Amino acid sequence: MKRYLFDYRSVPHEKRTLILAAMLFGSILSYFLITRFILTVGEVEGDSMLPTLRNGERYLINRMIYQFRDPVPGDIVEIHLKALDDFSVKRIMASPGDVVQFKGGRVYVNGKIHPEPYLTEGVMTDGKALGVNVFKVADNAYFVMGDNRSVSVDSRVFGAVQRQQLVGRLWIW
Repeated sequence: MKRYLFDYRSVPHEKRTLILAAMLFGSILSYFLITRFILTVGEVEGDSMLPTLRNGERYLINRMIYQFRDPVPGDIVEIHLKALDDFSVKRIMASPGDVVQFKGGRVYVNGKIHPEPYLTEGVMTDGKALGVNVFKVADNAYFVMGDNRSVSVDSRVFGAVQRQQLVGRLWIW
C-alpha cells in the first residue's frame, strides 16, 4: 500500500469542499494576475508586420519587461491606441529625443540610415503621411512603424506613442 503525504480521504467532506473552492479561487486569481501583469497571449490581425508576423499568428506579450529596462529601437511591441480603443503591433524605430527623417525611401535616425534587415528587399519608406519628412520624437515617446510599410498605419500617421501606451514586448515563437 502506498503512503501519501496527504490523504484526502482522511479529511471530512465539508473541509474537502472548502479546500477545493480555495484551490479553484487561487487558480483563477493566479491566472488573472499572470495575464494582466506578466504574460498575455495575442494574435496578429492584418498584414502591417509582414514578413515578420503573419495574419493569424499568435505571440506572447511580456508585460513586465519595461518595468526593468527602457524600450529600445528594434523591439516589437503591442501598443494601445487610446483614440481607437484598439491594440496594434509595431516595431520601435526611435526613442525619446531622436530625430527621424525619411529620405530616398530610407529611414534615418539621428542622421544615420536605420538598418532594417527584416524588411523585404526593395521596400521604400515614405514619411509624407506626417506632412513632414523630419520628425523629432518627444520626451517619453517612441516612434513606431510596421514592417509592411505600404499598408501599415503607424507613427507616420498618428505620431509617436507615449511610453504608457506600450503594453509590452512581443515574444515570437
